[in-house]
Amino acid sequence: MRIGDRTRAGRLRLAALGLAALGTGIVGGLTWGAEAGQPTRVFGESAPAGMILSYVKSGQNVAFERTMTRVKEALDASGSAERRQQAAGWKIYKAADPLEGGVLLYISVLDPVVPGADHWIPQILNEAFPLEVQELYATYAEAFADGEMLLSLSPIGQP
Repeated sequence: MRIGDRTRAGRLRLAALGLAALGTGIVGGLTWGAEAGQPTRVFGESAPAGMILSYVKSGQNVAFERTMTRVKEALDASGSAERRQQAAGWKIYKAADPLEGGVLLYISVLDPVVPGADHWIPQILNEAFPLEVQELYATYAEAFADGEMLLSLSPIGQP
């Protein structure tokens, strides 16, 4: 791809690369919980919004979307007010065009971010579906081409 690529796919790839570079510079991403060495996904304390970029294998979109539907069900049905707040602000979008190699890009926009809330998918699934969590997580994990990137976002003003 050249920088001057004017095709829609070229612009999408360039935007994805820009977001990836931005994320690498401003986000801690996956952190490890201090207590049990358990993974957590928490956005920065001062971030009013967040984004999760999910890179999904071609042909795994149905599995990924099915799992994310279960995550939404888990958050909506939770007895925790924090989890229900997460559900209210969590929207998932799919890029219209695949990335290079047929990889599908899903973009979760979390606005507002619930301060201190954990977005670790296996934990959310385990809270609501303890008997199904192994199967759900295996399906979810198998769907990824290049994993996920967690971005804490801060506004810079209006264009």
